Amino acid sequence: MRARLEQLLDRLRTGFWFVPSLMIGLAIVFALLLLWVDGKVDPGINASLAWAYSGGPEGARSLLSTIAGSMITAASVTFSLASVAISIASQQYGSRVLRNFMRDRVTQFLLGTFVSTFVYSVLVVRSIRGSDFSGGFVPSIAVTGAIALSLVSLVLLVYFVHHVSTSIQASHIISVIAQDLKKSIPALYPSASGEQSHKEPVLGAIRALPRLSISKKKSGYIQSVDLGSLLEIAESNDIVIEVVVKPGDHTIVGNDLAVALGDRMILKEDQKRLADAFVIGDQRTSLQDIRFRFQQLTDVIVRALSPGINDPFTAINAIDALATAASQLARRPRVPEVRYDSSGTVRLIVATAHFEEILKDTVGHIALYAERDPFVVRSLRRVLQTVEPDLMGGRERRTLTELNADLDRQEIFKGS
Repeated sequence: MRARLEQLLDRLRTGFWFVPSLMIGLAIVFALLLLWVDGKVDPGINASLAWAYSGGPEGARSLLSTIAGSMITAASVTFSLASVAISIASQQYGSRVLRNFMRDRVTQFLLGTFVSTFVYSVLVVRSIRGSDFSGGFVPSIAVTGAIALSLVSLVLLVYFVHHVSTSIQASHIISVIAQDLKKSIPALYPSASGEQSHKEPVLGAIRALPRLSISKKKSGYIQSVDLGSLLEIAESNDIVIEVVVKPGDHTIVGNDLAVALGDRMILKEDQKRLADAFVIGDQRTSLQDIRFRFQQLTDVIVRALSPGINDPFTAINAIDALATAASQLARRPRVPEVRYDSSGTVRLIVATAHFEEILKDTVGHIALYAERDPFVVRSLRRVLQTVEPDLMGGRERRTLTELNADLDRQEIFKGS
């Protein structure tokens, strides 16, 4: 349940529609509230409301119609500029960085402001009755509110032009990805983590138990895994659950997602709960997939080194951000594969993204495209030098040695 809730929240954050929809709802409530106040208060006899709109019905209709029309135009311009920024970012930095644009709160808030001002104006204009000659009802306070919203929208439109021009700059995109990495690493690699020294002997005995494979009738990418639910099911059934996939892995219909190990018979209901703990989607997300976040930086670097773009300075800038994130991750305790319940009994064996795997996916991948530029190769060397003091275990050090050897084989690097 928690995994699906996190997936829903992620969809809401990365969609253009959610924040504008909330703001439209607030605009409707605001309009109805001010119209109710106008029905109770007559600004013409209340001196404290001299600031309110004092024109006639026809003037109010014309003013609100103009505001509503201009807000739709402003919303169209905002959406067009956002689409252009997304198109440029997709071509130059890769489609995986689009999630950062889609969840940009400034763009969502501006779209919501323009559309909600339009809805507000339409609701207020429909309440105006009569004409300048025959008299009628003009909601003066509500009309004044529309004027205030239009002025705020004008200021925000000017700011949005500045925001778009800034958001498509390489340095800004790299900074956003780096900040996301900085925030996600402590969440995915908590301080309480630690390798279990007795892990290997325990695993050998556990894996000899009877096995029940858990799969789903769906293909796609593992977006998240609800380890809390798995632990609860394992404890209630007195079994051990081995998770054989990681967030970001691609799975095919019928492939094993997990294996239930134990002598106890597992009910069909619990088998379904086990399968439901794995959220599968059509694309990778950053919910629990630390590799995806690093891949966003890698995409920017690789595209910057492509012959079509040929921007090594952007690549070096992104590699510096990569070094910072890799160093932060290297200093975190490693996530244990074995998880225990409150009584100290092994309940989960979880496949995790190891640090050496991330080094191969980043430095190892980038090195394939960096052989023509010795300065980029030197930047990659600095990444390895930065993380070297914090490496743990033989696998990480062997990976570092292999990557250094790959960089040494770059002919231009040798001759520089």
